[in-house]
Amino acid sequence: MDWKDFENETTEDLMAYVKFKEDPDYEDAAKAAFTALTFRFRSDIIDKCTIICRKWGYTDDDAIELAKRTFERFWKYPTFSKSECRVEDTDECFKLYLYRISQNELKRSYNKKDYPYGGDEKIRTSLIDEDKSYTPGELKTLQEAEDKLDNALENLTQKHKIIFLTYSAYEEEGYKLPRELLKKLRKALDLTQSSIRVYKKDAFEAIEKRIK
Repeated sequence: MDWKDFENETTEDLMAYVKFKEDPDYEDAAKAAFTALTFRFRSDIIDKCTIICRKWGYTDDDAIELAKRTFERFWKYPTFSKSECRVEDTDECFKLYLYRISQNELKRSYNKKDYPYGGDEKIRTSLIDEDKSYTPGELKTLQEAEDKLDNALENLTQKHKIIFLTYSAYEEEGYKLPRELLKKLRKALDLTQSSIRVYKKDAFEAIEKRIK
């Protein structure tokens, strides 16, 4: 069933179809109606997610991912009720409903019990942490490793090194670096988050080539 067959349906009717998604007779119609709803409100939700993601220190790419999760959450739990909204226009009510989902999804990702960051993360400029004490042997090992790192990054800039060290020190699979750390990194290096991603890619590729 093509979602375009539903694009002229009212928002209320589309949501009614979605709520019947567990009924085998309406499953295809529910999926098509959901797709129609997504296309109808996607641009507005991405704009809203962009605003709240920037406020929390996340990127525009994160906003697109958050918008995707917002619609996925609605599909999983299509609990919208017009009677609970004070605004008369159904489309506006649905937008407000989706906004709340977006905000809750962002908070949910931030409040995970196994969140790996404690708030004391800092920009790393060297393998040698000036706040730590080392034995002569440890210091020698770190200096040798730093020399190898500098050689691997010799065709890049100090900014590349800082980005590489900071991400290497703190990045955990499935998590973004803390928003405050990213904010400090952008300010210290005078780079946008998009530029930082490019620098990071270049630095890690340079290291991988040297290892090979």
